[in-house]
Formats: sequence, structure tokens, C-alpha cells
Amino acid sequence: MDDDDALEGLIRYGQVVSVDLAAGRCVVASGEIATQPIRWIEVRAGKTRTWSPPSAGEQVLLLCPGGDPAGAIALRGVSSAAHPPIGDATRELIEFPDGAVLAYDATAHALTAILPSTGTVRIEAGGGLHLTGPLFVDGEISATEDVVGKGVSLATHRHGLVKLGTDKSGAPE
Repeated sequence: MDDDDALEGLIRYGQVVSVDLAAGRCVVASGEIATQPIRWIEVRAGKTRTWSPPSAGEQVLLLCPGGDPAGAIALRGVSSAAHPPIGDATRELIEFPDGAVLAYDATAHALTAILPSTGTVRIEAGGGLHLTGPLFVDGEISATEDVVGKGVSLATHRHGLVKLGTDKSGAPE
């Protein structure tokens, strides 16, 4: 391989053929070349780490040190006709294969999470969860422990001014 061929082969477009999730590797085809299983570039890979594997058919840039695909790394995130951009404004989006979308609009200061009809959300916070602002719920709310509002326990509060019969009780104490 002469120097010109090596330079031309440093960076090339490719398409993910397969992904080995357990190994964290993918195979990329670029023209007549198919790589061995190679690493892909993640957003973070130090003390803070991300995991967002490529998908088969995704277009990538193949970075080949010395022009040799044997040591290549896949740089993901290249839009293509098969996978066009999902946005057309400054609102930032993450779209998942099942249709779930996470979006943030910095202009409107609005965070949106849209899940499929069977989607669930789980938040684990041993120190508690604090919400500031109005809470609107369209559906049932269940709790395994007591619910307290303005210091009044739903489970143990008493009503004053109670009489037998059809009279209504007083306000919670």
C-alpha cells in the first residue's frame, strides 16, 4: 500500500452490518471491505460512561489509523436516507426504536418524555424525590405508605364534628 492509498483509507463511510452487545463491538462494511468486530465511539468512556450501541444499517465514519481497517473505530451519528435527522429545530431529541422520545426545548424550558402505551417510568431515589410546582395526574395514584398533605396524614387523621347518620364530618384535624 503506497502513501496515497493509506491516506485515502484513513477515513471512509461505512454501514453497520452487525452488533455484538456483549463484546461492545460491531462489524462495518465499506465498499468491498468488511471489518472484523471493532469498537465504536461512545459519548463518554471514563469515570462517567454512556452506552448507546449502534444499530444494523446505521451509517458511520470508519476511522482507520494508518489506513488499515484492522484497527478501525466506528464514529456514529451520521444521518442517511435510511435514518434521516429526527428534528428540524433547536429542540434536542432522543428517539428510541419503540417510539419513545426524550426532548428538551431550551427556548421554552420544557422537558418532555413520551413513552409507548405500555411504557413505564421508574425513579429510585433513596434520599427522596422533590417536585416543585403543580402536579397534574390523569389517572390513579397509589402509595404503599402514608400520604401527607400540609401535615395531615391520610392514614391516621381524624375528623372532628362527627355525628351518626347522614351528617358530613368536619375538616381534618
